[in-house]
Amino acid sequence: MMKIIEITRPYWKRLFWGMVLGLMVSGITGAIAWLAKHIVDTVLVDKKYEYFKLIALGIFVLFTFKGLLQFGYAYLMKSSAMKLVRDTQNKLHNHILYIPVSYFHQESSGIVMSRVINDVRVLSSLFTEVIQTAIVQLPTVIILLGVAFYRKWDLTLITLLLFPFIAHSTKKFGRGVKKRSMEVQKKLSYLTHRLSETIIGAKVIKVFNREAYRGKKFTEENQRFYRENMKVVRLKEATKLLIDVITGVAIGLILWYGGSQVMNGAMTSGDFASFLAATYMIFAPVKKLGEAYTFLQEIKSAIERIETVLHTEPEHAGRIEIRDIKEGIRYEDVSFAYASNNTPVLKNINLDIRAGEVIAIVGPSGAGKTTVADLLPRFYDPTEGSIKIDGIDIKEIELKSLRNLIGIVSQDIILFNDTVTENIAFGNQQATPDEVKKAAGMAYVTEFIEKLPDGYNTVIGERGLKLSGGQRQRIAIARAILKNPPLLILDEATSSLDTVSEALVQKALEGLMENRTTLVIAHRLSTIKNADRIVVLENGKISDIGTHEELISRGDTYSRLCSGLII
Repeated sequence: MMKIIEITRPYWKRLFWGMVLGLMVSGITGAIAWLAKHIVDTVLVDKKYEYFKLIALGIFVLFTFKGLLQFGYAYLMKSSAMKLVRDTQNKLHNHILYIPVSYFHQESSGIVMSRVINDVRVLSSLFTEVIQTAIVQLPTVIILLGVAFYRKWDLTLITLLLFPFIAHSTKKFGRGVKKRSMEVQKKLSYLTHRLSETIIGAKVIKVFNREAYRGKKFTEENQRFYRENMKVVRLKEATKLLIDVITGVAIGLILWYGGSQVMNGAMTSGDFASFLAATYMIFAPVKKLGEAYTFLQEIKSAIERIETVLHTEPEHAGRIEIRDIKEGIRYEDVSFAYASNNTPVLKNINLDIRAGEVIAIVGPSGAGKTTVADLLPRFYDPTEGSIKIDGIDIKEIELKSLRNLIGIVSQDIILFNDTVTENIAFGNQQATPDEVKKAAGMAYVTEFIEKLPDGYNTVIGERGLKLSGGQRQRIAIARAILKNPPLLILDEATSSLDTVSEALVQKALEGLMENRTTLVIAHRLSTIKNADRIVVLENGKISDIGTHEELISRGDTYSRLCSGLII
């Protein structure tokens, strides 16, 4: 309950005014039940028909005023719900921005998306189905009980005997709803993941003619989601059914006992009509309160799933600010293994990289080359050992400061569904249009950009899918050039370029690498042979270090690798 209070605290002002309006709606509902006696006794029994017009006008006014009040409190509740969804999604998204990359090895993008979109949407019913119901229906029940007690207290007590049974049964069904809702949200996250895979992997699915297979997978996941959803529906509807049955029992008892009281003269027809109206009207809000309780259980399960993300610790940020690399970088006894797999990817890596030095890393696929580079911007932290820049452990360096030092161009090009200009200027938001164009020229992308429909203002599509692989790679290189960092990481930076483009970009990169610390991972011999030193990785360990000529002369692993490298 404390978590619900915490979630709703920013919206208490709206809740207060919603409560005021809700109490007024409850008062009008009670007044309608109260008037039933006067309608029957004064107009029907005493035959004072001249009051019909006055009573009709009064009923019209009451219902109109009630409708206006309901509009007001419903607006306040639903706007609060939308604010809660907006604020929680912002909070989740902003938290996700600062959690470690390793988190996404444990949770798929589809599941994370489901928590941000689907689970948060469930929270909206906290206002629209739970608080809104409680604000109006609880006072309504109390006021109607007051009317019923005033008209016939003994008959009201008989009716109240059924309430504990409703409460117990609703609570029991509610527990089932919470449990099943957890499964529903889990199945929905899997379904979202399947859809995400279909969209991202569209080309692969088509080229392997696996549309039917993927369709079957999605259908099966959707069927599991449907089955779990129907279990929740059955539990919810069972709660409603139970309350309807109890309502029927209560009204039957009232008609039997109350009717005999009227016939015996123990109560007037008006009292009986007023009591009957109040009692009948009580069970409608009781039913809504039962439904609200089941919604509350769904909300609790959604909150638990959302908090699994919010409780993920953000990246550890150091406090030391650095602006340049003056001495160099040192890997000291660095070992690394992914959390999902205890098998070490790197083992006891010791490497000194002097400031301004170009280091190439080569090795068979799976040797750990990219991992060596990924540890520098702290996408991951070493399992053992440390990495230091100018003698400072990078864990102690402020993250923003550390990453400002680094420019990355990798084989996995990430571009955004935005303009060419925005993508190039992503690493330097203060860049002028002229600086963007200069960086584009250095990466040899000016020619094809000018041929695009809107030039630099052309939106390039999700992940840059409107561009060729080589064009995407050169945009990424232009982005790194514009950032102008002291440390470059080039992970297969020219892998998608044709021979002509690669030669041009290589010239640009050589100019950029001058007097700049650079870590190069490549399969192209032309990219690495001019490095100051080449590091050979095998099975997560450094097996050799030297210049191209030195390593070739030893006739070891590097020589064998060179025979398979693209010249």
